[in-house]
Amino acid sequence: MQIINLIFNLGVLFSIYSFIWFFINSLLKLISGGKKQTLGEIYFSKAIQYIFLANVTVLFGIQNNGVNWSNSFFSGLILSMYFIGKLQKNEQKNILFKQFNGLMKKQNNSFERKYEIIIIGLALCSYIAFLFFPLLGENPVSKWFFDEIISFQKMPILGFIFKVIGFFFLINILIKISNGILFLISGKLSNKNIHPNSNSSNNNDGFDDYEEID
Repeated sequence: MQIINLIFNLGVLFSIYSFIWFFINSLLKLISGGKKQTLGEIYFSKAIQYIFLANVTVLFGIQNNGVNWSNSFFSGLILSMYFIGKLQKNEQKNILFKQFNGLMKKQNNSFERKYEIIIIGLALCSYIAFLFFPLLGENPVSKWFFDEIISFQKMPILGFIFKVIGFFFLINILIKISNGILFLISGKLSNKNIHPNSNSSNNNDGFDDYEEID
């Protein structure tokens, strides 16, 4: 039950963080006059986003349980699954963009798998660093994110909406875990995992990636 609560609470945290980041990203685009970002700018922004999410995840664990290594391990595992889910979703989007842009004779240069893997690696390394050196994670920016997330959770309507999102995130993670266990036992994946481009895979994260909406 404790693990179930942990997954649910992290789902709420991730969704609120993405919601906040969407508005930050929109504000930056507005300030820049809508100038198209280069590939380097896109992945620099995403690296900052992922690292601060790792930071806030550590703060969340410390706030609720202190430095609990068991919960920290599971939180890191869930964070990894979340990042991998986003990578898979971005790959699927890239395939669709390539097909569409092929018809329109345009190029889509906003996705590079190797850069996605690098920033995920950086974020997970940051997560470990923040665990072993908590003072690094107690910076004004991460504390601001954490305080804003708690504020959103306490809002009557928005808080309820994010809890619903957290519930679907929980179901999604449990399905992934059960599929992993079935794979280990039988050596076979469910049809959903064999065919990742099916319609049922469009909700890998359990909620919309606000920060990626144009």
